[in-house]
Amino acid sequence: MRSRAGHAINGHARSLAEAIILQSIEDLCNPVCRRGSLRFFKSDGFVVCSEIAGISYIKQLAMFRMLADVGQKKRLRNKG
Repeated sequence: MRSRAGHAINGHARSLAEAIILQSIEDLCNPVCRRGSLRFFKSDGFVVCSEIAGISYIKQLAMFRMLADVGQKKRLRNKG
């Protein structure tokens, strides 16, 4: 019985970590929230949430690359 409870807690922690990451991605599109979101991605918070969510280091790098590409395209669109 105890292992089921531990498994459920781990599952909830994983879901919460995933939700934090997804919300931070969404916040990048909101000018009011962007600064806080960028701080999250630059901090250990992203690394910790990624580890809890089971996101490998390689996938973390891929996420950074994807977000950087989106940010650059958005800046180019706003200029021209």
